[in-house]
Amino acid sequence: MPTDLRRELRRGLGRTRSYLLAHHRPAEYDRCHAVDVAGRRVHVCARCSGVYPGIVAGLTLFATGTGAPLWPWLVALGPAPALVDWAVTTLGDRRGHNAGRTLTGILLGLAYGLAVPWFLTERPLWLVGVAVAYGAFAAIGLHRAGVGDAKPDDSPAVSHDSG
Repeated sequence: MPTDLRRELRRGLGRTRSYLLAHHRPAEYDRCHAVDVAGRRVHVCARCSGVYPGIVAGLTLFATGTGAPLWPWLVALGPAPALVDWAVTTLGDRRGHNAGRTLTGILLGLAYGLAVPWFLTERPLWLVGVAVAYGAFAAIGLHRAGVGDAKPDDSPAVSHDSG
């Protein structure tokens, strides 16, 4: 690997490693679980701490065919609580709770874990509609929250709850 590329990768990883487990800025660490590991405090995004086990559960359900009649409901409705919780804490004055973020993350992950392999293997088109609908609602919420609006000091326009 060329030296310049190696240097650039190290610099990039150095700047972003604090976001590996928690993609929140320190001012948003209230949206994270704090865990002590080897004498260091590590912040883990509360919602993501539910999403990843949920994905594993969804993949397991898909691989074993367990509960197949419920899959459409899980995929269509599973993400809704996370989207609603994110919207009310981002667009409103409600703070939310990490236990709720983790629980809604599990449902979101379960939907992801079912929907992705299901779409890749059987291609039910209604899954595209579900994805587009949730994407549209999230995009509207991000726009209303001012996410992506540049500020002179490159700080976020609002405190986001993206996880």
